[in-house]
Amino acid sequence: MSDDIREPTISDPQEALRVLDDARARLRTIIWALHGMHQDLSVLTVDDLSDVEHMLTEVLENALNPSYDALTEMLGGAQNGAVTQH
Repeated sequence: MSDDIREPTISDPQEALRVLDDARARLRTIIWALHGMHQDLSVLTVDDLSDVEHMLTEVLENALNPSYDALTEMLGGAQNGAVTQH
């Protein structure tokens, strides 16, 4: 895994939503790229797959994991990911 991947600290709901929106935009870009790749599989290379893997890992590590953790904490979620009921 690359050294440039780091988990940001998210301290408020607005920041969590901003990070999730960024992740959503990045996933749209990845989906668009994959759609283009499957149109002509002869141009698909190992490097292309490696790039997609790197991009997905970056989205997971930099956006989805920290946002999930922050929202879980803000909503009073349990360690297993379930939201606690009062």
